[in-house]
Amino acid sequence: MTPRRMTTALSGIRVLDLSDRSAALAGRVLADLGAEVIMVEPPGGNSIRHLQPRLEGVVEVEASFAHQYFSANKRSVVVDLATQQELFLSLVASADVVIDTERPGHLDNLGLSHEVLRSANPLLIQCSVTPFGMFGEWRDRKASDLVAGAAGGLIWLSGEPRGKPVQGGADVTYAMAGLIAASAISIALHQRKSGSEGSGSEGSGAHIDISLQEAAATAAMQTATPSNWTWFNQIPRRPGLSAALRCADGGYVGHMIRPDRFEKFLAWADREEIDHGMSADDWELSRLDAPRKGNPVAATTLALAAKLTRDEFFAGALEADLICLPVLSFDDHEQTEQYVINEQFLAVEHPGIERDLGFVRSPVDGMAEPVVLNAAPLLGADQTLVDLVPEPPVMRKMASATSPDPARALAGIRVVDFGWVLAAPIGTRLLASFGAEVIRVESTKRPDSMRSQIGPDGLPDPDMGGLFNVVNTGKKSLAVDLSTEQGMKLVKELIATADVVVNNFRPGAMERMGFGHDVLTALKPDIVSLNLPGAHRHGPWAVRPSMGNILMAASGFNMLTGFDGERPRGIGIAYPDFTGPHLLVSTILAALRQRDPSGGGQEIHLTQLTGMVSLLGAEWMQYKATGVQPPRRANRDPNLCPHGVFAAAGSEYSDDEWVALAVQGDDEWARFCEAIGDAGLANDARFVTHDRRKQNEDALDEIIEAWTGNKDKWDIADQLQAAGIASAPVEHLAETYERDPQLRHHYQLLQQPVRPDVAIPINRETAQWVGHELRLTRAPAVGEHNQHIVCDILGHTEDEYVQLIIADVLT
Repeated sequence: MTPRRMTTALSGIRVLDLSDRSAALAGRVLADLGAEVIMVEPPGGNSIRHLQPRLEGVVEVEASFAHQYFSANKRSVVVDLATQQELFLSLVASADVVIDTERPGHLDNLGLSHEVLRSANPLLIQCSVTPFGMFGEWRDRKASDLVAGAAGGLIWLSGEPRGKPVQGGADVTYAMAGLIAASAISIALHQRKSGSEGSGSEGSGAHIDISLQEAAATAAMQTATPSNWTWFNQIPRRPGLSAALRCADGGYVGHMIRPDRFEKFLAWADREEIDHGMSADDWELSRLDAPRKGNPVAATTLALAAKLTRDEFFAGALEADLICLPVLSFDDHEQTEQYVINEQFLAVEHPGIERDLGFVRSPVDGMAEPVVLNAAPLLGADQTLVDLVPEPPVMRKMASATSPDPARALAGIRVVDFGWVLAAPIGTRLLASFGAEVIRVESTKRPDSMRSQIGPDGLPDPDMGGLFNVVNTGKKSLAVDLSTEQGMKLVKELIATADVVVNNFRPGAMERMGFGHDVLTALKPDIVSLNLPGAHRHGPWAVRPSMGNILMAASGFNMLTGFDGERPRGIGIAYPDFTGPHLLVSTILAALRQRDPSGGGQEIHLTQLTGMVSLLGAEWMQYKATGVQPPRRANRDPNLCPHGVFAAAGSEYSDDEWVALAVQGDDEWARFCEAIGDAGLANDARFVTHDRRKQNEDALDEIIEAWTGNKDKWDIADQLQAAGIASAPVEHLAETYERDPQLRHHYQLLQQPVRPDVAIPINRETAQWVGHELRLTRAPAVGEHNQHIVCDILGHTEDEYVQLIIADVLT
């Protein structure tokens, strides 16, 4: 079929996509940004094509909803890597990027090691996404989305307080890995183009190493901030940050009461005649870290919910200016005004199967050029591409295939960062980690709430808060009063020197502050400005405050997660706050690439909500094809059985101990039965095939839990992995930090000058360049770089700087 017009930001970039489901999103994001992404598939098609659930009445290799969604905008060629290595190397010679998800060593055994690929193409960027990374004790272990999430500490945070840990719907760990891979590839492409090590020539290729386990650990870094353990010996518990409040009509809302709106909350309770016994002086009871047990705020909220329907509660919360959105199912979406106004959902014709398929908007559909969606290719639809490559390739001898230093990948980019809390700051942390100069614009008069977090002494500390330090590493700080004319002038001078301006305020906030895009372009015509609000620019939710976990509830995600009969909590993290940052990086670098030849900047409008909904694209397509809401998955998977979380023996920490495992296919099932000492179980008529196991999954789970229940979870995982079965302990923060051998290098220790005696543990970047250790640098103190920015960057004199301090312009 003839593809429709595409976004051109990554025009000219060719990506060879060898990935399975675990990194399929990476290629999809790059394709949506305009790259030519070619799936290189074995005869019979890649594994994504064969995943369930599937379209009815369509040949199997084209029927998978996962394939139809994650392969959109891609192309397809068939090459057998086991026998056609020379042909594949010819493709490599024509490419810019290879994405693979093979187990470490597999491509080497085929004669397709990174060194061989780089011999065919010295500028090649290879991104390898594996269960536990390419190095370390666990490098050869297996993992599914569930198992990697368990090993990374993510599953532990999700579910009911006294129930089983729960896997997120729509494969959260895979989504994180795919987005991380896309942003890392974008960084490497920029480094290669700019020659950012100072050689003045085109840069080198690179080999990027991404671990599914670390992707899960990164997503958990707010709820499981590592300093909670090292400073306070605290292990976060389920349900983490997840929330679902049941209302009088059986509907649910996600909500949060902010301390600065506490009086409005009390006034609302008074109007509804709820007896609460609180006054405005009790505002600290509404803090996120306030104790839950016996808290009258919680009791008052429950009383309101017991009286009001979902929609009534939502309306009352909005009137009180609280953070609140309804927990929605797919059945609600097409009647939800916010989605309708913003055309969140669309149909895409697939001529090859003669169907219109239901799609959600692309997660990167916020750039100047809209993303046009083309249906997934039929197997081998683009085989003529193979005929166009030279064969055989010219192989070059290389002294080494090392990667350039990633710490300078984005050197020369200056970012003015208005972001606060998490979503934008994590994205700008990524830019800073890889060499961009990121300058936080902040003020002591209206500080980022992250500046009020507690430090190691248990008291609020603007410079020592654990999570603030995690999400703001490598940045500079300009503390300035923007209510003053001189303060505004300073920041405008800074913007005139910048490449990028970032914010995650509500739509319209930058305009009200005097920094609308028209102002920015007047200051710097080629500026790239990125907005990352919670909801879309238009619609009734546009001006509402939001948080990641509340957006998660409204996206439909919660209704895909958890056990039937339990509250639709979602998972225990503010999920969009960890997906949005990687979309931020990918789109900014695409815009800068587009700017370079044209000299023009652009305004990017991403939203955390659109990004969140886009991660449910395969499930939405299934819903549109069947008219039935996909089931809540609990810990089960249609393609793997057995698959779940099972109770294990208690430990020194608690009796709340669990192990995750996943079995794929009949051969693994037989090995699993042998590993648990019951080889005959493999021939039990109830379990002899995958379909039979799925039909009798409850009985099978009981058998497995009888075996796991009195055993140590670490011993179980070791035993099963030795048999080639994906398994991992469901780890909590103390274990990811202290016991897990594979995460030994995941945390780096930094110090602040105000407390050099205190080590601050920081999650490293998940994407690592092979051959380099990417060392982070500490977060800035408030206003730490005022003098450097005012005098060295903006060129003001020391006397002018002093006068700005005296006038309280610099705070």
